[in-house]
Amino acid sequence: MTETTGSRVKKGTTAALIALTAASCLQVVDPTANNIAIVGASIDLGMSASERAFAASIGTLALAAFILTTGSLGDRLGRRKVMLAGLVVAGLGGVITAIAPTTLVFMAGRATTGIGIAAAFGLSFALLREVLPNNIPKAVAFWLAGQTAAALVLGVVAGWMAGIGWRFGYLLMPLVAAIAFLMCMRGLPEAKAPNPGKFDYVGLLAIAVTMAGIIYGLSSAASAGWTSAVVLVPIGVGVVAFIVFVWWEARTASPAFPVKLFKDPELAGSVAVGFSFNMWQAVVMIQLSMLWQYVFLYQPLQVSLGQMPMSIAMVIGATVAGRLLSKGIPAAANLIVGHVLLIGTLIWFGFTTVSAPYIFFCIPMVIGGFARMLNETTMGQYFVSKPPPALTGAMASSKTAIGQMSFALGTALSSTFLFGQYGRGIAEAFAEANVEPSQQGQYTGLITQYVSGGDMSEYDPDLVEQVIAQASEIFVTSFNGTMFIFAGILTVFAIISTLFFWRAGRMRKAGTLVNGPLDLNGKPVALSTGSADSPTDTPDARTDKGDQS
Repeated sequence: MTETTGSRVKKGTTAALIALTAASCLQVVDPTANNIAIVGASIDLGMSASERAFAASIGTLALAAFILTTGSLGDRLGRRKVMLAGLVVAGLGGVITAIAPTTLVFMAGRATTGIGIAAAFGLSFALLREVLPNNIPKAVAFWLAGQTAAALVLGVVAGWMAGIGWRFGYLLMPLVAAIAFLMCMRGLPEAKAPNPGKFDYVGLLAIAVTMAGIIYGLSSAASAGWTSAVVLVPIGVGVVAFIVFVWWEARTASPAFPVKLFKDPELAGSVAVGFSFNMWQAVVMIQLSMLWQYVFLYQPLQVSLGQMPMSIAMVIGATVAGRLLSKGIPAAANLIVGHVLLIGTLIWFGFTTVSAPYIFFCIPMVIGGFARMLNETTMGQYFVSKPPPALTGAMASSKTAIGQMSFALGTALSSTFLFGQYGRGIAEAFAEANVEPSQQGQYTGLITQYVSGGDMSEYDPDLVEQVIAQASEIFVTSFNGTMFIFAGILTVFAIISTLFFWRAGRMRKAGTLVNGPLDLNGKPVALSTGSADSPTDTPDARTDKGDQS
């Protein structure tokens, strides 16, 4: 690959960006295919309720547990090499899942898929720094917009293949992985750390336990309740493991993930940004889907089509954000606008009524989708450009880890808030109407059967209309309350992020913060080398770059 002067555009850069985007598509397609196909798989393989729940989440748990490990392996063995291996492993996992004769083999296939996606997704993000080092915001925007656009198309394909049979649904992953592998075989640079030091077994084991424990606990909270041992024990183990991880990484000579990097206020502020937009997406996608199905009786296909404008807005948002950042628009300005819009959409949703038309939901979805990618693109550039060149893989992978944890937290909290308020509202309605306990079960069954589209002929039509109308009002009220609560939560994250970036602005004026990568202590390399005017997003000497392919 050759590089020209002036705009410093590499020959073949677009092809390389497309290839990396293809490698990242596995992470956005797999959840869609799994959510559709798991129903048929659980019936065919005779899974119990608990087995189905674990089988549905084991891929995500494996991804979260191994994301930093695969990033660290990429830094040592070669990021391109490990990314390609990840594509092979993900494809193999899809085949194992598709041909699984038993639940145990099915789970092994899903776990294998998760590990492969961890390597492919995290390291495709890290390699953006090698492909377009002088305009990382543009590279990140292309990568995010491309995978979002691909998800729209591949989501439909996943539904079609799963409609033929659940085993065909899981074969989409090997197909996508094979195409991405062939695209990534040519034109991508290799990159690895020249002197990586000892492999950090303790730190990587600790963070794997952290991610698996916390995400599993959070995922169980909505169904088991926050006081359940199924929730508290894994979260407790995860928190303890995280404390060990931070303590160890701050002291070991060869950290897999130097926590001192977060002394940099732009990286620290970006963590708050990551939590806010991922929680927003979890709340809107999941709870809006619930609202549409519970109150407005949307079918699953209608829900998917109804949320499509949000995905289209995400593609546009990523593209616009990349252009704004490339033109020198301050990151802090992008993030403030993004946060205001995200918070505003949640407040908008908080005024939902039982008769709200689709356009009422479409407008904030479009605005929020745009704002979400405005924030993610702005955040993402720091996770690629800031780390020391030797740790780009691990640092880029950490962005995914933050996303997995914050999405799980948003899902757990929003489900708890919504259904907690809904349960209390139903109980109060029963009390006010002096409904006897024997009748409460009948009314609850009526509501469940109505929502699931069952036969209502056994119930009195007037009773159905009365009960459903009141239940719908209570659900909408609960939905609105949840939206207002999360508007408050996102406001907190927005304030935290703004304070960090305000501090970064002051440090830049004082000359203590400049563009470019950091050293292991979280200080800009340019300051120690006397090159304070080094260009934004340019890896310092790019000493970790190996042979070109």
